[in-house]
Amino acid sequence: MHKVIKIGSHSHAVIIPADFIHALGIKTGDKVKMILDKTKGKITIYFSGILQLSLPTPLRKKK
Repeated sequence: MHKVIKIGSHSHAVIIPADFIHALGIKTGDKVKMILDKTKGKITIYFSGILQLSLPTPLRKKK
C-alpha cells in the first residue's frame, strides 16, 4: 500500500515503486497521460510509448 504525499502548496503525489519503473522502462521526463473515472474511483495512467498501467479502486479507510 502507498500513501499520498504533499508536494508544494497545491499538489500531491503517489510514489511509483522502483520495480514498476524498471518493468515499464519509465524515465525521468517521460510524458504521462492520466484519465480519471470518478464513478469507479479509478485512474488510468499512460506513459509515453510504454505499457498501460491501470490502478485499482482506491482503498478506503475502515471505520
